[in-house]
Amino acid sequence: MRVTDLSLTDFRNYRSADVSFSPGFNLVIGRNGQGKTNLVEAIAYFASLDSHRVSGDAALIRAGCDTAVARMRVAVRDREVLLEVQLNRGRPNRAQVNRNGVRPRELMRWFSTVVFAPEDLSIVRGDPSRRRSFLDEAVIARNPAFAGTLADYERVVRQRTSLLKSARGSGGRAALDATLGVWDDQLVEHGTRIMVARRELVRDLEAPLREGYRALVEEDHGPTAVLAESVYA
Repeated sequence: MRVTDLSLTDFRNYRSADVSFSPGFNLVIGRNGQGKTNLVEAIAYFASLDSHRVSGDAALIRAGCDTAVARMRVAVRDREVLLEVQLNRGRPNRAQVNRNGVRPRELMRWFSTVVFAPEDLSIVRGDPSRRRSFLDEAVIARNPAFAGTLADYERVVRQRTSLLKSARGSGGRAALDATLGVWDDQLVEHGTRIMVARRELVRDLEAPLREGYRALVEEDHGPTAVLAESVYA
């Protein structure tokens, strides 16, 4: 899998941009502020549907515009696939695969990538939420369907929180008792799937971690990968 072409319209600082990539290594050179990282950000967006630099899509749309479009052609074995995403202010984003409309999350089934940026230092220096996000992004890269599990979990958390707030404000204890158990069951179901997926990822990463570390520093000592879950703390 490799990216052959990238086209941007009103994405970040680009009014328009068309870039072709050659097989093998590609080096992007330019002055500070010209948008080199924006190209990387656009490519990576197709693999995760988010930015490694900002938390929302609005910052990806060029100032003064309501829509940004990114198109990317990917060579997958003996075929090419055209991926397209349209980012909208105040409206749901839209996506296409080979000119056919799809749900945005379907894009992740066609493309995966690994990005290392200075912001990634927050994985070790930042709070635990960043590490959880890192694990979840890696799981999605292995299994794009996992994005649906995360979305379902976040939806249940929002609904359950809203129920608790409304019951506390109105004193509706009966409604709370009748429905809270349903949300609790779904929270446990989706949360368990997330925990298992994270554990499997850490388990599978341990051997490559040791091999990579040994290639760099030989065998004076070896690293380990351990998942510390707060539920057992």
